Amino acid sequence: MEDRVLTYDEIKVLFPDEWVLLAVKDAKVATLKSGVVLLHGKDYLEICYKGSEIAKEQLTTIFYTGEKPKNHKWVSLTRLSETMQTT
Repeated sequence: MEDRVLTYDEIKVLFPDEWVLLAVKDAKVATLKSGVVLLHGKDYLEICYKGSEIAKEQLTTIFYTGEKPKNHKWVSLTRLSETMQTT
């Protein structure tokens, strides 16, 4: 992926109904604004596994760009870099 910063709306258009691992570039009060797409695809677990290998020192998040079924519970994940983590 190129290192172009995309907005949340641009990402939803480019990768419809996919899981996206995003290097967060602009987040205000836990609201995703924009970032660089690191990975995307239909398989959530694949994005998690590959993302854990490539995104070690970045603030990242994984989100789904499609419609969320009303009968499922969803968890939003954000990974803090080791330097940002607290004990």
